[in-house]
Amino acid sequence: MYHPLVNDLRKIKDQELDNTIQELSRKYHLAARMGQGGICSQILSALEMYKEEAERRRSESIEALIKKQNKDLDDLINVE
Repeated sequence: MYHPLVNDLRKIKDQELDNTIQELSRKYHLAARMGQGGICSQILSALEMYKEEAERRRSESIEALIKKQNKDLDDLINVE
């Protein structure tokens, strides 16, 4: 998905990413209550990009944690 107003999301900090997701969600709900369908679709596409980046970061963190735990177990298991 691509939105012309969204720059490279890999460069922003986690806190800024979370704050932007909250702000876009608030603006989406406001636009929806006002009946602004065109604005809603634009906000929603940007919001999805930010959410996908947050999910990608969470997945990478979980994978790194799993790899670390597996390395810790390697010393305990002797396969000889």
